[in-house]
Amino acid sequence: MMRNVGTAALSFVHVPQCYSISTSASKMKWRSNNTSRCLSSQNDIDSHPIKNVAIVGGGLAGLSAAYHLLNISGNKIDNVPRGIQITIFDKANVGEGGASSVAGGLLHPFSPRGKLIHFGLSALEHSNHLIQMSTKHQPHCIIRPRLNRIALNAKNVVQLQHTAENYPNLATWMSKEEMQDKFGIESLGGIELGNGCKVVHVPSYLRGLWEECEMKARDINGSIKWELVQMPSHGDKMKHDTQKDTREPSVNMWSDIDSMNQHLAQYDAVILSAGAGILQDQLISGEDELPVNQVRGQSIEMTLPAPEDSGNDVSSDEAFLCGKYVTPLPTNPSADDSSSQRFVIGATHEFKSEPLNPDEVMEELKSRTYSLAKNLWDHGTVDRLTTGVRLQSNRGSLGRMPIVGRYNNTSKDSISHHNSWIFSGLSSRGLIHHGLFGRWLANAVLHDNEDNLRDEFPEFDWWKKKTKREAER
Repeated sequence: MMRNVGTAALSFVHVPQCYSISTSASKMKWRSNNTSRCLSSQNDIDSHPIKNVAIVGGGLAGLSAAYHLLNISGNKIDNVPRGIQITIFDKANVGEGGASSVAGGLLHPFSPRGKLIHFGLSALEHSNHLIQMSTKHQPHCIIRPRLNRIALNAKNVVQLQHTAENYPNLATWMSKEEMQDKFGIESLGGIELGNGCKVVHVPSYLRGLWEECEMKARDINGSIKWELVQMPSHGDKMKHDTQKDTREPSVNMWSDIDSMNQHLAQYDAVILSAGAGILQDQLISGEDELPVNQVRGQSIEMTLPAPEDSGNDVSSDEAFLCGKYVTPLPTNPSADDSSSQRFVIGATHEFKSEPLNPDEVMEELKSRTYSLAKNLWDHGTVDRLTTGVRLQSNRGSLGRMPIVGRYNNTSKDSISHHNSWIFSGLSSRGLIHHGLFGRWLANAVLHDNEDNLRDEFPEFDWWKKKTKREAER
């Protein structure tokens, strides 16, 4: 079980319309939906005590929770928008820290075997809504409106063919000949995923979602701010840099976790959404208290020169999943040659506390992706290696599900608040799960009622039961 692993890179119009997915038509359609499970809660929140919320961790989970807190709080009472005050604490600026900042950005609702994951279609819908909100501010955060999953063996061919048969609105089977003709790659065939499945540049997406949160807060007479924090280590002082925006920084100092708890006491609720940082920064008392593992993922960012510069053939600029992934990156606007192509290849799946060295990372990723990106490996140059550590929940009867709900932490050496919640364990499914579960959590927090989560997801507390069973052994 991994412990104490780092996360830094090695180099380093009012309430929007709600939508639902129609799977009966030949194409997936986004249609208006006025049911009670629409993206904005249909019930006004009466005079309620939850008005000031702290969110610890501003990645996919934290920003989704913030957006939905604002969105639900924006419902009108007596024609006056009810504001909410939100503070996000993070060790880095928006889109620059944690596993979210180096995520592959592949949005789709299927397992590697082509099975629809639990809540898959609804999760895809909600994630696409947040992406749509982000594109108002970061229009280029969507890199490709589709992606391709390659069959790894004969059994996987049959599995993916069944996916295309069962979900024709999302998946189209392509034979190995079609793959060769279209992409110039050797394979056993695969499926093209579209109609809501896409490739997202996650750092840009998070910046756009933050900007949407800022705008929404102004619209409802609420507020949202981002506070940079350096967590203490073995008695070191904790730096606390408050920023409403990057133009107005002010610096405060917290001496230790006790002073942080004293500061958090002013909030009506605290949401812990820092991913692996929850354990690494001792925000909770220990890894053994949650059914999770820390998993390190290292990726390689590469640039392929223009064909006339290197003599190589044009490389496919589409995204591929094959156990690992090869996806395009946005063009670097400062690059001398705008015709060059940038890609990210990832990711390793490491449980040991000692990371793979750069040569080992290169060897593993090349062996798994060379057939899909020969030109890139033969003619490209490595720009940097990145590292992210994910908090991966243990597999249960419904697969790997997020850890979400109330979290009563009483340890003196970690965050302790009278009304604390947790939203973590998303791991490699952060992009598909963050929108749906973020809305459910926000609704429960604002109503101060965990049963709101149970209404949507009866098994939401699976992790509590598992934790209790393990503690009794």
